[in-house]
Formats: sequence, structure tokens, C-alpha cells
Amino acid sequence: YMYATEKITPRFVPLQVVLSRYELNLAPGDAETVTVTILPEYAEDKTFTVTTSDQTIATARIVNGDILVTGMKRGTCSVTVTTTNGVSAVISVKVVAVMKFITRIDSATRPIFFAHMDEGFTVDYGDGIDSRDYRFDPASEASGWVIPTRELVQGKEYTITVKNTETACLRSRLSNYSSKLNPVVELISVTGERGHLSGFALDTTGLMAIRPGAFDDLPNVNNCKNIFTNCSSLTGIPASLFSRMKIADFSDAFRGCTSLTEVPSGLFANQPDAIDFSSVFAGCTGLISIGNNLFHSCVSAVNFSYAFDGCSMLANIGTGIFTGCGSAGTFSYSFRACKNLLVLPADMFADVPGGAFTGVFQNCTALTAIPANLFKTCSEANHFGGAFTGCSQLLSVPAGLFAGLSKVTYFGTVFSGCSSLKTVGAGLFAGCSQAQTFASAFYSCRSLETVVKDIFSGCVEVTTFASTFYGCSSLTALPSFADCAKVTTFSYAFANCGSLTKIDADAFAEKALVTTFTYAFVNCTSLVSVGNGAFRGCSALTSLGYTFSGCRALVSLAGDMFAGCAKVTTVDFLFEKCSALAGLPKQLFSDMVSLKGMGSTFRDCTSLIALPSGLLDGCVNLTSLTLTFSGCTSLAVLPGDLLKNNTLLTSAGSTFYGCTSLVNIPPALFASCSLITSFGATFQNTGVEEIPENLFSGNPLVTSYGQTFRGCKNLRSVPAGLFAASISATVFTNVFSECGALEVVGAGLLNTTAVTTVGYLFDGCASLRSDVNTIFNFASYPEIVTTTAIFRSCALLAGKGLAFMGKVPNVTAHYYAFYACAGLDDYDDLPGNWITNKL
Repeated sequence: YMYATEKITPRFVPLQVVLSRYELNLAPGDAETVTVTILPEYAEDKTFTVTTSDQTIATARIVNGDILVTGMKRGTCSVTVTTTNGVSAVISVKVVAVMKFITRIDSATRPIFFAHMDEGFTVDYGDGIDSRDYRFDPASEASGWVIPTRELVQGKEYTITVKNTETACLRSRLSNYSSKLNPVVELISVTGERGHLSGFALDTTGLMAIRPGAFDDLPNVNNCKNIFTNCSSLTGIPASLFSRMKIADFSDAFRGCTSLTEVPSGLFANQPDAIDFSSVFAGCTGLISIGNNLFHSCVSAVNFSYAFDGCSMLANIGTGIFTGCGSAGTFSYSFRACKNLLVLPADMFADVPGGAFTGVFQNCTALTAIPANLFKTCSEANHFGGAFTGCSQLLSVPAGLFAGLSKVTYFGTVFSGCSSLKTVGAGLFAGCSQAQTFASAFYSCRSLETVVKDIFSGCVEVTTFASTFYGCSSLTALPSFADCAKVTTFSYAFANCGSLTKIDADAFAEKALVTTFTYAFVNCTSLVSVGNGAFRGCSALTSLGYTFSGCRALVSLAGDMFAGCAKVTTVDFLFEKCSALAGLPKQLFSDMVSLKGMGSTFRDCTSLIALPSGLLDGCVNLTSLTLTFSGCTSLAVLPGDLLKNNTLLTSAGSTFYGCTSLVNIPPALFASCSLITSFGATFQNTGVEEIPENLFSGNPLVTSYGQTFRGCKNLRSVPAGLFAASISATVFTNVFSECGALEVVGAGLLNTTAVTTVGYLFDGCASLRSDVNTIFNFASYPEIVTTTAIFRSCALLAGKGLAFMGKVPNVTAHYYAFYACAGLDDYDDLPGNWITNKL
């Protein structure tokens, strides 16, 4: 046999692959190194390969004997390490959502961010370790603020990386709960699949900076409402911050970011889904400039209301900020209180159809001019209420600024408070055919001198001019209202227009729907005349209260100025304090058949000398003349037939109060007024010297004569039969009190009346010499219950007081009845409580 001999050499192969990490959480773009150990150590062939289950999620390659794993996009995959003899190990890789920022630790007990509590996220404090060294300060059942449990150095900055979170954010407030974060020096990045960033850094006053690209990997976010609201330390915004996002809601995004000084050009440009930019920079009080094309081609954007409201330092608005915003419809208060804004770009709204421009430039106190074509293309504009209110440096309004905007319904307060405004161009509102109100449109424009006649041409639907030119103290002439046939009110329309000198003929003629001119020309202190037919044909007019009150230069009234005004019911204070008005046309009120009261109508018309016969003939339904001519200190002549047609008159209270020149009263003045029930203070403080005995003979229904002739210092006698017809009169309080010249009172003055109260009847009549028991010559007046101060200070009063006391057995109030009546025969015998208020 032959034998072969072999030498067998043993081979040592890998039996195990040991890795430094078997699980990796990576952010997209992040890379981590995994070390590989092949066992046993004496294995002869330690070479290995590496494969990735999905290279779109993560890649792996061998670098210097280790594995470098790089995250690509969010998701999970595995990386397999395999030796040449087939031994392997697997790394589980998750590419996760991440928030990364730099914080400065001012207090170890304060939170560093906010998140949902069920996410199981990790926190890397800058040392590369994904830890769970934190605790929660709950704000709700689901979420709270994250407080580090790791020992951190106060005052030191840390780069924080939060992994595996879709909710981590920097908000400092949730509903009614708030917590102050440690300052965020810089927001580096936020990635993930989250759907919104609403309230992301709400009220985080310590956020200082945002790194460019911070939001480049947030493909699903569509809502940035309140994202950085009240981040008062934030000083800048990266120009491309939102460039890779499609956001629908940017409302309040940077509201209250008071340290921002500029908005970069095109920050929101080409956001096709953006709808709402309301209050986006409201309250950014440090903002100085807005870059060009800020909202360029935001084709769906509708709402820009309050966008820059309160940006008090804003001085420069870039060009084309709204170009391509073809859906924009709301600009209410967009630039309100931008007090440093000097100039508006002429093309600002060139591509904007418009809608509401309410208060758009309100209180822009540095603005001096408005581009002529600013709103020319805003064909859908519907509301300009208060648009330029309070623009106190605005000098002029260009012609036709709003011309042809046929859908605008509201111009109320549009230039209210523009105190430097001097001129308003032609056709300002021409063709605004749907405009309904111009209430307070030029309120308190005290420098306004010239308003072109045609500014309201074509305004055929307007219903109110209430307070339109109120306080325009330099205005010298009225505009035309010829096309405004549907107006219902001119109340306060020209109140306090102290330079207005005349009201043109037919100025308001045939305004058939107008119901009120209340206070329309009150205190127009230079107004001299009212032209023919000024209010002619205002057939629905009911109120003329205070219309010309305080027009102290008014001397001329056209007789037909109120012709056809048959529904007027109120003329209270109509010509009050028209102190230059010396005469009245007799037909002034001829057509006022519905008029019921004339309260203070001519009160304090101190130059009015005489009333014409027939002045009130047409006022057949008049019931009250309260204070009508009171204070007319020059009024000396009353026609005897003044009230001949006023048969429904029931009250003449204080009608001629204070007419100190009125000496004679026509005997038949009230003869036709059988329904009068009261003559309270009718002739108080007049110059009347004697009273016709039959003055009240046609007034049997009178119940009260309180103060009727009080203070008539020239009155010397009272006829005995003055109240003979007043069978129902019970009250005679103060009727002749303070009539210092009164000497004689007729016998039995009140004998035919139902008198119960004579308190103060002759109080202060120091010259009265009649016998008390002649004035009251009945044996008894059992109905009288009040005689308080009836003859107080009547030092010359004759007769016996005790006898009078016996005639009024039922008196319950009699203090001071005979105070200082030393001329009485028995003055010293009178009880003290009839002289003073003590026994």
C-alpha cells in the first residue's frame, strides 16, 4: 500500500459582529458614526460589508473601519453589517423630526421648550448624547413645558437638539397658562411632518434670532398663526424663512415683535395658498421699513386687516408690496397709527380689487398727501369708514380720489380729525352711486376752507350727512347736495362751522325724505343769512331742534325758508342765542301745521324787538310755548293777535321769561287759548308795568300760576279781577314774588279761584301797602293749606295778621308768612312760627 500524508492548519473565522450603536435617531442631513468590532479578536478575516434597506431614508458607508450613517428623509430603515463568512449585525435607523436651537440658561429651574408629553423624545444638550434628562411642568393633560434635570451652568449657552418630536415648540403661553422660558439665542431649525406652527413661539419674549433655512424641511405646515407673536427680542427675519412652505394663515405671525426694524423684501412673496395676513406685524413699534414686493403674487390672500396696525415708527413702505394680490378684499386698519409714515407708494393698491378699507390709514399723523390714483383700480371697494381719520398733517385731498367707486356704501369719518386739511378736490366722491353715509366725514377738519361744489355729485343713494362738516371752523361755503335726493338726516352737519356766512337759496330744497336738521348749523357764529327756500319742500322734515342755535351773527331769514315743511313737530331751541336777529318774517312758520311745541325757540335772541302779526297763525296744533321767547331782552312789542289761531295751546310756561323790555301785554293775548292749564313763570322778570284785568279771562282751565309775574320789578298794581275766570286754579306760588315796586293789590284777588297754595305769593314785595285782609276779604279760606313766606319782607303791608290767620284754619305750612312785616298792626303779637320757623 501507498500512504499520503497531509498537514492540516486550523482557520480562525469571525463569529460575532459587535456595534457601538444598534439604534440611531437621526435628523435629515445628520450623520453619526457607529464603530464595528469583529470577534473573536484573532479572527483572520475581519473585512465586512454594509447595506441599507432604503437608501432614500438613510445611507451608510465604511469610513476608516467604522460605519458613517447619514439621515436622508424621515422614516425607518435598517443598516446591515455582514462579514465575509456571513455573520451580521443590524442597526435600526429612524430619521426623525427635530427641533434645534441655542438657549442661554438664566435659571436651571426655568423651562427650555414646550411639547406634548407622550412623544418619548430625546434631548441632546450639545454633547451628542440623546438623553431623557428632563421633566415636565404640565400646562394641560397632554402637554407642558420641558425643564432640564441635567446640571447646567447658569449663564452658559447650550445647543439643544430635540429628536423624535412633532410638537416641540418655544411657546410661553397656552390658553390661560404661561411660563417664562430661558432665552432662546437662536432658533436653528425645525423639521418634521407637523401640520402647523400656530403659536410656535407665542409670547416668547426671549427669542432673539432665527437662522436662515430654519423651516426648510416642514413640507406639511400650512398654518403660521401667532407663530412669533410678542417675541419682543426678535431683531430680524430671514428673507427666505417661508420660501419652501405653502401657508394659508399668517395672521398675527409677528404681532408685537417690538424689536423688529425691517421686513425683508419678498418675505411672503409667491405664497399661493396664503389667505389671511391680518395683524401680521401689528404692534411692531420698532419697525421702520417694509421691503419691496412683500406680498407679491399672494394670489389667494384676502385679509390684510390690522397688518401693520400700531407700527408707530414705520417710515418707508417698499414698492409693489401688494402686486398680484388679486383676491385682496380687507384692509381695515392695515396701517393705523403708523405715525411716522410720510409717503404712500402711488401703486400701493394697483392690483388690489379691494373691499373694506375701514381705518386703513387712521391716525397716520405724519402723512401730508395722498396719491391721486391710490384707489383708482379698487373696483370692489365698499367701505372707507375712518380711512384717514386723525391724519392731522394731511394738507389736501386730490380731486376724484374716490370717484367712480360705485360699490362703496360707507364714507363715515373718512377724514375726521384731519385738522390741517385745507382743500378738497373736485369730484371727490363723484359717481359713488351706492354710498349711503358721509356721517362725520370731515368732522373737526378745522383748517378746511374750500370744498368744491360737486364733491357729492352722483351720490344718489346717500341717506345721512350727520356731522359731516362738524367743527370745520374755516369752511366758508356749502357744497351742493343736488343729487342727494334720498338723504334723511343732516343733524349736526355744519355744527360749529364758525366761518360759514350764508346758506344759499334752495340749498336743501325738495329733500323730500329728510326728517331732521337737528343742530345742523349750531354755533355757526358768522352765519348772516338764510336764503330763499333753503329748506323748501322738505316734506318729511320733523325736527329742527337747535338748528341755528348760537348763530350770533344771523340777521336775515327768508320768509319761505321752511315753505312746505308741513310735518315739522319740533323747533325747540331753533334760533336760541341768535343775538343779532332783530326781526322775523311773518310767514316763517306758516306751513308748520304739525308743530306742537316751541320750547326755547327764540331763547336769548337779545336783539329781537317785535313779533310780527300772524307769526304763529299756521301753527294750529301748537300746545306748548315753554321758554319760547325767554331772554329776548329787547322784545317790546307783542301783536294782540299773536295766538289767535293757537286754540289747542295748553301751556305757556316761561314763554316771555326775562323779556325785560316788555312793558305792555295785549289784553286779548290769550283770549283764543281756552285750553291753557298753566301759566308758570310766563312773564317772570319782564318789564311789565301793569296787567290787563281781563288777561286770563278766556282761560278757565288754568290750575297753576306759579311764578307768573315773579321779578317784574316795574309792576305797581294787580287788578282785582285778574283771576276772576280761573275757577280751577289752586296753585299761586311765587306769582308776584320779588315785584319790588308793587304797591296795590285788588280786593278779593283770589276769591273766585280754588286756591290751596299761596306760598311766597308776595314774597319780597317791599312796597306793598295794601291791607292783608282786603286782598283776602272773605271770612274764611278753608282750602288754603300753604302760606309759607306769603308776605315775607313786605315791610309796608297793612292790616292785622292775626285776622288773616283766622281765615286760613287749615294751614299746615306757614313759616316766614309775615317775616319782617313790621307794618302790620299786630306784628308784635304774631306767633314766632308765622314770622320765622320757630315758636
